[in-house]
Amino acid sequence: MYIKQIVVKMGAELKMITTKIHLPSDILYSQGIGKDRVEYFVKKNFLLELYREGKISLGKMAELLEMNLVEMLGIMKDSNIPLNYGVAELEEDIETANRLGLLDEDSQ
Repeated sequence: MYIKQIVVKMGAELKMITTKIHLPSDILYSQGIGKDRVEYFVKKNFLLELYREGKISLGKMAELLEMNLVEMLGIMKDSNIPLNYGVAELEEDIETANRLGLLDEDSQ
Protein backbone atom coordinates (compact mmCIF):
# COMPACT_ATOMS: atom_id res chain seq x y z
CA MET A 1 0.00 0.00 0.00
CA TYR A 2 1.24 3.54 -0.68
CA ILE A 3 0.98 6.20 1.98
CA LYS A 4 1.61 9.92 1.68
CA GLN A 5 3.25 10.58 4.93
CA ILE A 6 5.80 13.30 5.50
CA VAL A 7 6.00 17.00 4.73
CA VAL A 8 9.53 18.33 4.61
CA LYS A 9 10.16 22.05 4.73
CA MET A 10 12.86 23.12 2.31
CA GLY A 11 13.25 26.89 2.50
CA ALA A 12 9.82 28.43 2.09
CA GLU A 13 8.67 25.57 -0.12
CA LEU A 14 6.95 22.40 1.14
CA LYS A 15 7.75 19.14 -0.60
CA MET A 16 5.65 16.03 -0.18
CA ILE A 17 7.30 12.64 0.20
CA THR A 18 5.45 9.44 -0.62
CA THR A 19 6.62 6.19 0.90
CA LYS A 20 5.60 2.56 0.66
CA ILE A 21 4.96 0.55 3.81
CA HIS A 22 4.47 -3.20 3.90
CA LEU A 23 2.25 -4.35 6.77
CA PRO A 24 0.19 -7.48 7.18
CA SER A 25 -3.42 -6.47 6.72
CA ASP A 26 -4.55 -8.52 9.72
CA ILE A 27 -2.53 -6.26 12.05
CA LEU A 28 -4.41 -3.20 10.83
CA TYR A 29 -7.81 -4.82 10.63
CA SER A 30 -7.48 -6.38 14.10
CA GLN A 31 -6.97 -2.85 15.43
CA GLY A 32 -10.06 -1.59 13.61
CA ILE A 33 -8.04 0.35 11.02
CA GLY A 34 -9.66 -0.01 7.63
CA LYS A 35 -7.80 0.47 4.36
CA ASP A 36 -9.31 3.95 4.02
CA ARG A 37 -7.83 5.05 7.40
CA VAL A 38 -4.28 3.67 7.11
CA GLU A 39 -2.77 6.86 5.69
CA TYR A 40 -4.26 9.01 8.45
CA PHE A 41 -3.28 6.50 11.17
CA VAL A 42 0.36 6.34 10.05
CA LYS A 43 0.63 10.10 9.51
CA LYS A 44 -0.99 10.90 12.88
CA ASN A 45 1.23 8.53 14.82
CA PHE A 46 4.37 9.64 13.01
CA LEU A 47 3.62 13.29 13.83
CA LEU A 48 2.70 12.46 17.44
CA GLU A 49 6.07 10.77 17.87
CA LEU A 50 7.88 13.79 16.39
CA TYR A 51 5.98 16.01 18.82
CA ARG A 52 6.78 13.70 21.76
CA GLU A 53 10.47 14.01 20.82
CA GLY A 54 10.20 17.81 20.65
CA LYS A 55 10.94 17.91 16.92
CA ILE A 56 7.67 19.49 15.78
CA SER A 57 5.33 22.03 17.34
CA LEU A 58 1.73 21.50 18.36
CA GLY A 59 0.59 24.05 15.79
CA LYS A 60 2.54 22.44 12.94
CA MET A 61 1.23 19.01 13.89
CA ALA A 62 -2.37 20.28 13.88
CA GLU A 63 -1.79 22.02 10.55
CA LEU A 64 -0.40 18.87 8.91
CA LEU A 65 -3.32 16.82 10.21
CA GLU A 66 -5.72 19.55 9.04
CA MET A 67 -7.37 20.12 12.41
CA ASN A 68 -7.63 22.87 14.98
CA LEU A 69 -5.65 23.00 18.21
CA VAL A 70 -8.56 21.82 20.37
CA GLU A 71 -8.98 18.70 18.22
CA MET A 72 -5.22 18.12 18.32
CA LEU A 73 -5.16 18.40 22.11
CA GLY A 74 -7.94 15.81 22.26
CA ILE A 75 -5.93 13.39 20.14
CA MET A 76 -2.89 13.98 22.33
CA LYS A 77 -4.98 13.28 25.44
CA ASP A 78 -6.36 10.08 23.90
CA SER A 79 -2.79 9.05 23.00
CA ASN A 80 -1.43 9.88 26.48
CA ILE A 81 1.02 12.43 25.09
CA PRO A 82 1.70 15.33 27.45
CA LEU A 83 1.73 18.92 26.27
CA ASN A 84 5.28 20.21 25.71
CA TYR A 85 4.83 23.48 27.54
CA GLY A 86 7.53 24.64 29.87
CA VAL A 87 8.59 27.79 31.65
CA ALA A 88 10.13 29.29 28.49
CA GLU A 89 6.85 28.93 26.58
CA LEU A 90 4.89 30.37 29.50
CA GLU A 91 7.19 33.39 29.72
CA GLU A 92 6.91 33.92 25.96
CA ASP A 93 3.10 33.73 26.15
CA ILE A 94 3.01 36.21 29.05
CA GLU A 95 5.29 38.58 27.12
CA THR A 96 3.04 38.32 24.06
CA ALA A 97 -0.10 38.88 26.16
CA ASN A 98 1.51 41.94 27.78
CA ARG A 99 2.54 43.32 24.40
CA LEU A 100 -1.01 42.87 23.13
CA GLY A 101 -2.47 44.43 26.28
CA LEU A 102 -4.31 41.27 27.26
CA LEU A 103 -3.01 41.19 30.84
CA ASP A 104 -3.38 43.76 33.56
CA GLU A 105 -1.03 44.21 36.52
CA ASP A 106 -3.24 42.13 38.85
CA SER A 107 -3.21 39.02 36.64
CA GLN A 108 0.56 38.52 36.75
